Amino acid sequence: MYWKNLLSACMGLWFLASPWVFGFEAHTNAFYTCTLLGSLQFVGSLMALGKTGKKVWQNWLCFILGAVFIVVPNVYHLDLMAFFSFVVLGFMTILVNYANLYADHQ
Repeated sequence: MYWKNLLSACMGLWFLASPWVFGFEAHTNAFYTCTLLGSLQFVGSLMALGKTGKKVWQNWLCFILGAVFIVVPNVYHLDLMAFFSFVVLGFMTILVNYANLYADHQ
């Protein structure tokens, strides 16, 4: 669970840095959306370090943010590489945080 939360935090950093990587920092709505939600995922994942279970709200937050990041490139009409990155990493965020919702050994 520790590594899953660190992986989710790293994906949050990627979403935070993505406006500069893909060059859409001039598109203010997409820029603020990515920086705000990416930083929320980063902080939420760090707060969830060492925690697992259905009652950990930080994992639910990151789970929902993963779903939002799948929708973001469709809303802001980002280029193909940004679209691919957001969809794949958003789906990975969902999977990692879904795995955090359940104990490693049941």
